[in-house]
Amino acid sequence: MFRGTPSEAVVRVLIVDDHYSVRRGVRALLLLGAEDVEICGEAQDGREAVTKAGELKPDLIIMDVRMPVLDGFHATRAIRHRFPGIQIILLSLHDSPEAREESVRAGAFEFVEKSAIWTKLLPTLRRLQASGVVPHEPSSVTTLPAPPPKIPPTIAFRDAEQRFLSTFEQTAVGMAHFAENGRWLRVNQKLCDMLGFSSGQLQRLRFQDLINPADLEIALAQATKVASGEFEHYAMNTRYLRHDGESVPIRLNVDAVRDPKGNLRYYNCVIQDDTSQIRLESELTKTQQALQIATQQLDLLSHQIKAPLTRCSRDLRYLWVNQYYADWLHRPLDKIVGRPILDVVGKEALQKLQSRFDRVLSGSDVDFSDIIVYDGIGPRSISAAYRPTLDSAHAVDGWIAFVQDLTGKSEP
Repeated sequence: MFRGTPSEAVVRVLIVDDHYSVRRGVRALLLLGAEDVEICGEAQDGREAVTKAGELKPDLIIMDVRMPVLDGFHATRAIRHRFPGIQIILLSLHDSPEAREESVRAGAFEFVEKSAIWTKLLPTLRRLQASGVVPHEPSSVTTLPAPPPKIPPTIAFRDAEQRFLSTFEQTAVGMAHFAENGRWLRVNQKLCDMLGFSSGQLQRLRFQDLINPADLEIALAQATKVASGEFEHYAMNTRYLRHDGESVPIRLNVDAVRDPKGNLRYYNCVIQDDTSQIRLESELTKTQQALQIATQQLDLLSHQIKAPLTRCSRDLRYLWVNQYYADWLHRPLDKIVGRPILDVVGKEALQKLQSRFDRVLSGSDVDFSDIIVYDGIGPRSISAAYRPTLDSAHAVDGWIAFVQDLTGKSEP
């Protein structure tokens, strides 16, 4: 499974992330918590990961999902295709069912949220070892290197403590330990910066003093269940109060740290600033509301004009039509909207209209009169006006069409 005999097995790990602080944190966590791990290299993006996977032949790659040049999903597919013996654990700032499904399809062994690295990465590594699915071939060298000299316990302890503190401080998220009564025992600088307190100020407070009062009862109930051993972890979205009185939306992940007898020693807390996610959701809501208003206005305008109107996409599909257009083609709305233009108007009509579609998609206004044979209603003498529509980058993404039927009694 790994190099050497089972008792001497070493897992060779390649760490891939575009942030140095994250790579450093993962490195320190592995070296601190797993003596059977060897960090064989690091990479800053997916393309470099693929190259180093071939050069270093690691047993395991721990890799971020969101990276420049080549993201973690595409890199995982490439590595698993070329080197199926290499296993991969993917890391991401945000957890979602879609991301987990994508990681499975890419061939990753597991998907770990970055805010839970401290509690989930090493157990995931142990499950990987226990499963026996790391088939890295033993080295061709049959003799094992001499064991390193033994380090005195006091020096080893001090070294481990230093590595822990370095990792605790350098991680990209807020980290804290708090006692069962809620008092902060240890906080990192990221959390201090997030909340605007010094570490001394925070350690004179309890988490109850900072959490949104509306969520306090839930948080206390969850912490009590962890303390009793009912479960080991809880997560929630809430708000913490900053030193200046402003509130910060956060994602909170809390785990129990116990002594050998199972008694709670303290809580390990990962606190992630959710401001950007909240802002993104707010902007999305505003965009949806604006789109809804615009659609309502378009519907109202179309009723006032009392003529066939439609909006089409660059891939020649109907995005929207008014009721007059649907009645004109003798089709219900749900048999037009979202469907290819070809399926609605027919092949003969599309061939006649294609050159006009090409012109409007090139950014030109198009006005024309012609006789077009439509599926379902036959030949129609029409006058039409097409106007290009633009996306947020000011690129043409489709057009709006106004159609007037000039065939006498058929005019809507």
